[in-house]
Amino acid sequence: MARNTDYVPSRDADFDGWFENLVTYVTERTSGASPVWTHIPQSAVDRLSAAYTAWHAAYEKILGAHTKVDTEGKNDARKEGTAVIRPFVKQYLMFPPVTNEDRTAMRLPNKDPTRTPISVPHTRPVITDIRALGGYQIQIHFRDETTPDSRAIPYGCNGCLLNYTWSKERVSDVAALKETQLMTRSPWVITLPPEAQTAFFSCVPRWQSKGDIGPWGDVQYVVVG
Repeated sequence: MARNTDYVPSRDADFDGWFENLVTYVTERTSGASPVWTHIPQSAVDRLSAAYTAWHAAYEKILGAHTKVDTEGKNDARKEGTAVIRPFVKQYLMFPPVTNEDRTAMRLPNKDPTRTPISVPHTRPVITDIRALGGYQIQIHFRDETTPDSRAIPYGCNGCLLNYTWSKERVSDVAALKETQLMTRSPWVITLPPEAQTAFFSCVPRWQSKGDIGPWGDVQYVVVG
């Protein structure tokens, strides 16, 4: 018999409690003066929390007398919530500093200990070209420092994790680059909000594998068009 490996509960009641626990756990470890997890941007935590709030509100409507519209709204909210959860878990919760104990507490699957471990990336990505395309879009070309003539992502890596921000001045402190995006191919285009216009876009790349994150590359800058 095939084993069900989907970590998202199928029953709505189970899903509601599981989702609340996930949001609470993530919020506790990303908030405060000295958060335990600093690799998750606040904007991503806010999206996860908002998805739960929308789901729970829709779910409560069907607990008593309700209409077909209420049921459809609940189903839509669950789909939208799941669409936020899965990429969040994949990008932020399946590698250090998140531990197996953390994943157990969040009721998420841990890695199969019998699988061959993925090594930590040791090389750095190099941004070979960064430019403003207009319309608040930034195009980024990147390569591995050991293979400058190839666009291939190093073996074992699932992408180039970019930390970035936009502000009136250039930002060279990587700790201040709070926004993140996983770039899975080169070139990659990032669309910023309108308030980023004419600001400095500051960013720094590093390879991400399923096991860990590699060393930082160099900080790069461009003025948003």
